Amino acid sequence: MSAKPIAAMLLSIAALAACEPSTVNDSLSVGEVGPVPPAEESLAAICTGDASMQQQMADAVNAARVAEGKAVLGVDASLNRIAQSHACDMAATGRATVAGSNGSNVVDRARAVGYPACGLVQLVSVGGAPAGIVSSWLTSTPQRVELLGQHSDDLGVGAARGADGRMWWSVVLGDDCA
Repeated sequence: MSAKPIAAMLLSIAALAACEPSTVNDSLSVGEVGPVPPAEESLAAICTGDASMQQQMADAVNAARVAEGKAVLGVDASLNRIAQSHACDMAATGRATVAGSNGSNVVDRARAVGYPACGLVQLVSVGGAPAGIVSSWLTSTPQRVELLGQHSDDLGVGAARGADGRMWWSVVLGDDCA
């Protein structure tokens, strides 16, 4: 038998052995991790939001929806919580993305706070004023569809000022499945 098949066989045996639980301590086995905090809580620590800016964004979103003949969305405390947490996370990492720094997405964060995961949508932005941001979202087909979706009933807004002075925005729209 040549060295290559023997090496492959030894690697396979080692890989299978790694699957066997071996006790590291009395409570965890190899490959197990301790309790994982909910996705929303493991993002950047909740920073102080700007209530005035959050209200301005909520008003801008609803004004755009009314102008398009869509229903006004009610502000939901759970969606505000995950939107604010995500805005803080973006401000801390300097990345305007819907993905959390821990790999979470808006569905993970909604489930972490007990909000039903029906028709969730998240829009993010950095810098700018609420009316301008919403106007920009309306010019992008995918964002326009999400912003004006008829399945949304609720709205959450997060606004966090980053170390660079810019405002980081997270807007979450959802349907409470009712």
